[in-house]
Amino acid sequence: MNASPSSNVCSQITPIGRGAVAVIAVHGELAQTAIDECLQTPNGNPLSSRKYQDVAYGIWKSTGEDLVVSKRGEKYFEIHCHGGTTASQAVIGSLNAKGFAEISAAEFSAQFQDFWSVSTQLALTQATTPKTASLLLRLVTQLPNQIQQIRNLLTSNEWNVAATHIQSMLKWSKFGRHLTTPRTVVLCGQPNVGKSSLVNAMSGFQRAIVHDIAGTTRDVVSQALAINGWPVTVKDTAGLRNSDNPIEIQGIAQAKAQILNSDLTICVFDANEPRQSESAEIVTQTKPDLVVFNKIDLLSPNRPVHPISTGHLPTVQTSVKTKKGIRELIGIIGTQLVPELPGETQAYPVTAEQHQRLEETLDCLNQKSPRPLNQALERLS
Repeated sequence: MNASPSSNVCSQITPIGRGAVAVIAVHGELAQTAIDECLQTPNGNPLSSRKYQDVAYGIWKSTGEDLVVSKRGEKYFEIHCHGGTTASQAVIGSLNAKGFAEISAAEFSAQFQDFWSVSTQLALTQATTPKTASLLLRLVTQLPNQIQQIRNLLTSNEWNVAATHIQSMLKWSKFGRHLTTPRTVVLCGQPNVGKSSLVNAMSGFQRAIVHDIAGTTRDVVSQALAINGWPVTVKDTAGLRNSDNPIEIQGIAQAKAQILNSDLTICVFDANEPRQSESAEIVTQTKPDLVVFNKIDLLSPNRPVHPISTGHLPTVQTSVKTKKGIRELIGIIGTQLVPELPGETQAYPVTAEQHQRLEETLDCLNQKSPRPLNQALERLS
């Protein structure tokens, strides 16, 4: 049905199906009353008592499900519930009973939403861990608010302040992108040092959030993990050594390509192997962020790990058999991948297009003329 902006309507504005979170938009004169009647908050205070952009946690009375409701305007609310079809349709059914017509996401977006809201909500549906979903849920409100503040600054001719806000947002673009795109960790090293066993051991400590991608010994084998709550793809690569075997040479080339594109490279060595010159050469070639000495359970008493010049690189000693050092390794990986977090009130782009629009806006502001100002406002619409 085609609904006018004054109608009481609801719409699931995230893709329908199994997902971490579903977002149901509710708009109309009766929106606040209907949600107050359907939502039981812990303190019993109705949503009507809250300010614009406030978030309420509670139980949807008809389903008994815990969910979150954000107040986006006097007539506009968003309900964040479990992403499964059954859960979201039950909430929509309750709203239908209150007189709300269900419309498509495309219709709702065209009538009531802007680019920043829609793109952030779509990013939320791609969250694969509770931590990233929580951050994206916060940004569903924060990012559009920040964009509106920048627009207000521009129309008030406070260009320098607006530019500073945009630069602050762009600083966290990479962090925002990785809320939906896993960071990549590559394990490299000589053959038979236990790289694959280390991947399996880490999988045992951190539950996989998607399926394995199978491969052969000459291919890159990937495992999706959650490390410290962040989505990570760990890649096990072919052993690095001099070889005349065409197939092995191909695998080594793939390994080197993965190293170049990784967010974190870990060089793994057998703690018992005395091949110091070869090991030092691999460290020089791969330029790792972290060095692991594996198989320490095989060291005889009082025998030290064979020395390798690793400079100031952090090192970890591990044993897949005894699990020694595995937790420490996971902790170091998490800290190196995400050494710093944005402040709770900091908004930032989470998609490539959001990043591009902010950069283009900044370029327009640097020209400082009326026409670029109009272009800047257009990029922020």
